[in-house]
Amino acid sequence: MIRAAALIGVVALLCTACAAPTPTPTPVSPIVAATPVPTPTPSPTPPPPPTATPVARRLTILVAEPDDAQPAIAAELQQAAQIATLDITIVPRNPDGLLLSLATDQMLGLPPPDLIWANQEALVGLLADNALAPLNVDLPLDVLPGLQAIAQTDTTLWGAPITAQDMLLLLYQPDRIPPATTTELVTLTQAARTPERAGFVQGWGAARWLAPWLYAAGGAFTTPDGTQPTLDTPAMTATLTLLRDLYRAAPRNGDSYAHGQRLLVQGMAAYAIDGDWAWSTYQTISDTFQIGIAPLPTFAGAPARPLIGGSLLMRHRDGKATTDDITALLAVLYQPEVQLRLSAALGRLPALGSLLSDPSIQSNPRRAVAAAHAATAPGLPPTPAARCAVFGIESYLYSATTGDLPLNDIPAKMQQAALACLRQYMQP
Repeated sequence: MIRAAALIGVVALLCTACAAPTPTPTPVSPIVAATPVPTPTPSPTPPPPPTATPVARRLTILVAEPDDAQPAIAAELQQAAQIATLDITIVPRNPDGLLLSLATDQMLGLPPPDLIWANQEALVGLLADNALAPLNVDLPLDVLPGLQAIAQTDTTLWGAPITAQDMLLLLYQPDRIPPATTTELVTLTQAARTPERAGFVQGWGAARWLAPWLYAAGGAFTTPDGTQPTLDTPAMTATLTLLRDLYRAAPRNGDSYAHGQRLLVQGMAAYAIDGDWAWSTYQTISDTFQIGIAPLPTFAGAPARPLIGGSLLMRHRDGKATTDDITALLAVLYQPEVQLRLSAALGRLPALGSLLSDPSIQSNPRRAVAAAHAATAPGLPPTPAARCAVFGIESYLYSATTGDLPLNDIPAKMQQAALACLRQYMQP
């Protein structure tokens, strides 16, 4: 190391003596341009996802109503469906051929309806055909009690009542006065009868015309749960006695229901009991038909209690309507303004008892009188026992009314016929 350093020093002295010294450059530090740090550009806020437009569920509703009722019902159903975000197809059907038309559709392989709008008699037939599924919805608390009865068996709800109808009314010629009691009715009708004029007309052989007095007297067609007929009672005997007394004022030349209607329109019957459904028939016979309308008179000191019927919304067993779909539809159909529009358009009563005092109801004589009975009107449950009770009554009612059988024996015979019907129905 020392030796190498000395050698380097000698070489340096020799070079210095040979040439002028070259100045040593001052080292220059390179200028490095600073790379600018980019200012971060904020990312744009993504727009919120578009609100999904609800997809309307498509349902088919079969409406079994008379032709003149179809437009009003269709309009209200379409409006309710729009609010409920449902796309519905309404299929009108004749109410008398409903069960047959459904059976025919099934044979042809056509899809069943999702929902069915029809009356309580259709509900009974559909249940017998095992064509319905329970609704599983809660009805408004003020649905008329009789309508609740026609819509369910035990605790199972099969239909939601939308309108009330099929109420019996007392009709009288303008030159007569309405009786307040059945005693007065018997007296007035028998006094009005002449060789040319009937004192009283009605449907003599049908259980519906017996019901107002049987229920007023404390009787009933069935036990409260609808499982057993209850016809052999003192109330039935009292009711049959009243009907026999009224029959003495019936027309001499025929007492069929249709004949009685013609006599009433022609002014040839002083009094009648008939249903709110009959108005179209009366107007067909005479477009100038005028008649007095009153509530049914009291019997045995109690108000008459005619049976009530209704139109209901039901779910087909094989349909695709959900509980949410039905709940959404009913939420609209039970709105007071919808109930009152249907009532006015169809000439019926709303299903909600709270609406019976509405001026639109009370200003119409026919609906006001029906409303007077509606709150206490019984409804027949859609059970085999109730239908067998009707069968038992109608097996003997005409004979009882016309006096062909001893009166005291008839209630037991009616009960026996009803029980035999029920046993046959319950056989596997």
